Amino acid sequence: MLFKLKISYLIWIIFTCLLVNLIISNSKSKNFSLNNLKSFLEIYKPIRPKTLFCLILTTEKNLDTKTLVIYKTWAKKCDNFKFFTIKPKHDLEGNYWNSIVQPPGLSNDSYKNLTNKVYLSIKYVYNMYPDYDWYLKADDDTFIFVDNLKDFVFDKNSSTPVTYGYDFKSYVENGYHSGGAGYLISNEAFRRIGSKLNENFTYCPDTGVEDLDIGKCFRKLGVYPNKSIDDLGRERFHILGVLDHYNGIYPQWVYEMSSNQVQKGFDCCSDNSISFHYMSQKEIIVSNNILTNMAQNFSFKHFLDKYLDRI
Repeated sequence: MLFKLKISYLIWIIFTCLLVNLIISNSKSKNFSLNNLKSFLEIYKPIRPKTLFCLILTTEKNLDTKTLVIYKTWAKKCDNFKFFTIKPKHDLEGNYWNSIVQPPGLSNDSYKNLTNKVYLSIKYVYNMYPDYDWYLKADDDTFIFVDNLKDFVFDKNSSTPVTYGYDFKSYVENGYHSGGAGYLISNEAFRRIGSKLNENFTYCPDTGVEDLDIGKCFRKLGVYPNKSIDDLGRERFHILGVLDHYNGIYPQWVYEMSSNQVQKGFDCCSDNSISFHYMSQKEIIVSNNILTNMAQNFSFKHFLDKYLDRI
């Protein structure tokens, strides 16, 4: 869909240029007018592809391993991306080095400081890159099907204050999204939290449980989670790895906290899946290679068959 969308946008630009040239060259003719051109362009202008910024959390010790793998695979499919951690003193390859950010105020990269790290990263991105349609927060052990994600937001309005992800039902009004599975934030939702963090950094709760804290903060700001399951009730965002979901290997807390029915087998995962969590470097590379060599609109079963052959 994304390829077709880009082609249609290019064709529209070329056609518009030709039409403008024709009108200018025939400006004295009664058959042409700028008002008619404006009406035509408003009616037939194709939908602009939605832009995506990927905010990826990592740690300094993973920069030569996990983070580098993500940099070389799915991150580059985002329209822009940054890795957030304590920036090392030693230089890395130029473009990779430039993709690593230590947001102002971040001095502690420990897990218990995760909420603060996310807030500082969001504040940085909001101040530097405020105009993307959608923002994805992900971790360095998450694999993202970026094309599926962009297809998912194709017809969604980023001006509404919404988020998408794997839904938990506990602790927060209307629930919240798992941090590990990654969560998607609309431009309006991102604007609300970014501007509030600029205004009053202590407005949002900080217990160290990042996804829960973010969920509570969004609720205070009038931002609510929306459903991301497909028409068959299958998840698009996943809190565990591919085989854990397929085989139904879930810890008890998943059953207790999940908003949607927990499923296994081919019902576990949408054909339009967006994320899997707790993915090893090999699993990320294999998944990326499969997608690179597969046609669009593939099924989860097709993906899994190739995945099992290579893991």
